[in-house]
Amino acid sequence: MIRVLLPLLFLLPLASASAHAPPGQLMPGHWHATWSTEPLVLVPFLAVDLLYAVGLLRLWRRAGAGRGVPVWRALLFALGLAALFVALISPLDAAANASFAIHMAQHMLLVVVAAPLIALGRGGIVLLTALPAPLRRPAAGMRHLRRIFATVPAATLLHGATIWLWHAPGLYEAALASEPIHYAEHLTMLGTGVLFWWSVLNAGRAMPLGHGAGIAALFLTMLHTGFLGILITLAPAPLYASYATAAPFWDLSPLEDQQLAGIAMLLPGGIGYLAGALALLAAWLNAAAARRPPGRARA
Repeated sequence: MIRVLLPLLFLLPLASASAHAPPGQLMPGHWHATWSTEPLVLVPFLAVDLLYAVGLLRLWRRAGAGRGVPVWRALLFALGLAALFVALISPLDAAANASFAIHMAQHMLLVVVAAPLIALGRGGIVLLTALPAPLRRPAAGMRHLRRIFATVPAATLLHGATIWLWHAPGLYEAALASEPIHYAEHLTMLGTGVLFWWSVLNAGRAMPLGHGAGIAALFLTMLHTGFLGILITLAPAPLYASYATAAPFWDLSPLEDQQLAGIAMLLPGGIGYLAGALALLAAWLNAAAARRPPGRARA
């Protein structure tokens, strides 16, 4: 039964997406009824849903339900897709056009909620399994790129640079003014986020001190994103012209909205990275306990 019901979970967005009306110009008081049906967002989202369901069925048909990719990992991947749905398709996306704080919450959903859940869901192996054989071989042949960019130092640097660059006023304004650039912003944040979380969560497999490298990377990311959040919160004037001239959202002035955005990066973002570091620390201690010789066990 679980071999059928769980993959069906990934097909639900196929029905829900068709029920939303096309978004119009955001009007005050109407953002909550505005759902995104942009093809550049919906098509990749639904394609990943479908491919994951197909790959999961194939893997479970070969090895048995829950084997290869445990049920709990598939559920985490589903939760990651649900976070993407909220961030990019729900009315939250429309509200982000009017509020910097909502836009920052959208970014935090991508990098500290959706990205780690997708990484834990082993999306790479499942999606690769779903591809036709002619496409599977070239995709598998790109492993040398993974060896370069999926190391903890490289992924940490790439993800950190992506966050800082997209919050620079020039690029941020460009993303607000251009839909393709806006999609590129979200895609690169999510993509480097998944790469970062995959590298740190799997760091323990690389070497005995790999857990330590992952923990250090998470703390470093928490520190520099927290510093960016502090800079945004304490800025004496609005940093982005588009929000400075926007109509008040929730009766907040542009500066108050910006301060709330900085706090959203500082607190929820920091909690996400800290939770990941604590989980890695627990895994590190458990691995050390498992390697301890029986004669040295604590009395």
